[in-house]
Amino acid sequence: MEKPFSKSEPTFRSLVENSLTGIYINLKERIVFANKRFADIFGYAVDEVIGMNYLEFVHPEDRQKVEEIHRKRLNDESAPPEYESRGLTKHGRTVWINRRNTRIEYEGKPAILGNMADITQHKRLREKLLQMEKLASLGTFTAGVAHELNNPLNNISSSLQIILEEWDSGDDEFKKSLLHDVENQVERGQNIIKALFDFSRTDELDVQSVNFHDVVTQAVKTIQDRIPENIHLDIQVPEDSQAHLSYEHVQQVLINLMLNAVQAMEDGGTLRISAHHEPAENCFCFEVGDTGKGIAEEALNKIFDPFYTTKEPSKGTGLGLSITHGIVQQHGGRIDAASRPGEGAVFTVCLPQS
Repeated sequence: MEKPFSKSEPTFRSLVENSLTGIYINLKERIVFANKRFADIFGYAVDEVIGMNYLEFVHPEDRQKVEEIHRKRLNDESAPPEYESRGLTKHGRTVWINRRNTRIEYEGKPAILGNMADITQHKRLREKLLQMEKLASLGTFTAGVAHELNNPLNNISSSLQIILEEWDSGDDEFKKSLLHDVENQVERGQNIIKALFDFSRTDELDVQSVNFHDVVTQAVKTIQDRIPENIHLDIQVPEDSQAHLSYEHVQQVLINLMLNAVQAMEDGGTLRISAHHEPAENCFCFEVGDTGKGIAEEALNKIFDPFYTTKEPSKGTGLGLSITHGIVQQHGGRIDAASRPGEGAVFTVCLPQS
């Protein structure tokens, strides 16, 4: 009886041999089959790689990772379906590899069927692109710093110049008002500098299990005097709500989001804070929402950019949401904003709990 697919075997062999993907079979840690592309990636001839230990093609710093994934695949344990690691060529050059592994039966024994793509050039291009983006961001950031500091400095200079010109005028009240303006502008400059320090903070997070209700309570107390009487607080956080996070940093996130909400409700409204666990994603999420004027659609993509603000200069530095975004990223989490003009805004923060 003719074996299944025997007529098509030459076609399949041709597909494997001419594949743009490196394909190999690892049996008992030895390469028992490899196509030409696999050999080419590492600078060998096909007959050279047969019989070699598969870890010889893996960078020493990544061998433990690759070996562990192969072991899990062989034992039918959960393992990443696709991952990146570094490889090592015949002449010792490092290459970046995208890998996929599957458990198969080869000659009646469990083996690993692997396929891989050389992504070295892609990684280099991506790194160059990231570097270009960083430089562009740095230029934007520097321009923002210069602009934000230049405004109060110009105001201080103008006020002092008028005071000097009017020094002998005898109008002490007028000069006093100008000096008060100078004092306000100095305070504004100090607030910008403080915000820059907060923005550039890289201190390590002290993540531990905390009572989130306490974090919210303390955050509210901190800004209580800045919440007008016409704004109603609606806190929907269970008193026994526990989460893994940095108490101090998440309190800062809450303060920033609450102050934004307060400033969006000039005519009063409701400030809502809620929290819940997402077991499917192993995340703890909380929301800060308001019933204010909302955020225009075109602004939603920019609100986390440094110095981007729709507020009057005296009402913010444009760094609050950037700082918030940075803290959430440090936790390995995400922050999303949803809003429509006239319908308020909701900021959702989700932090991993592993």
